[in-house]
Amino acid sequence: MLAGLDIREQYVREDYEEYEAPINTHELDTKTFNSVADTDSPRGIIAVCAIPDAGSLSFSESDWLLVLHEVSDPGNLGTLIRSAEAAGATGVVLVGSTVDPWSPKTVRASAGAIFHVPVWQVDSLETLSAVGVRLLGTTSHDSLGVSHPESIYDADVSGLIGIVLGNEAHGLPADIAVDSWITIEHAGRSESLNVAMAGTVLAMHVARSREEETQG
Repeated sequence: MLAGLDIREQYVREDYEEYEAPINTHELDTKTFNSVADTDSPRGIIAVCAIPDAGSLSFSESDWLLVLHEVSDPGNLGTLIRSAEAAGATGVVLVGSTVDPWSPKTVRASAGAIFHVPVWQVDSLETLSAVGVRLLGTTSHDSLGVSHPESIYDADVSGLIGIVLGNEAHGLPADIAVDSWITIEHAGRSESLNVAMAGTVLAMHVARSREEETQG
């Protein structure tokens, strides 16, 4: 309730007593409760909630977004939503066949952030461009010689922007509809960072840059 969720009903295990019952509450025997819970050691209470409505795609010039294009791993998605909240992003936009943000694994990986960060789902990046979002595509390298990425530490991250991250295995297509390309420069033999790690680095940099811009 503190997260503003619309809780429709709740189910409690027969030995669980730490709950209030202002809504429809159903008691289940231990065997039945454990069979429907998706964790090995469930706490003893399950709530059924309405999926929050993120609202319309309407932004101001001070907003910025994490945009995730066909990210497939629920753990990565949950971590990115958590990082978006920590960095103060306006919200997260899922594009194409990105994994379900409300799957149990995603919700747990977000550590509750998904209840506080708006999450939109759109079919294509053109939907964001149409509402004035400047899209910065991310890449770890320029193997095709077409993206010519700029270091994130030199890039302009002011205004209404979306930091676009791609699929774990394939990244972003070279011909995807972004306005410019950015990269995280790194040393060593690693070809790239995990998408959740890269997204966290980028989100924190955007947050710091905007804070410095406001103060300066």
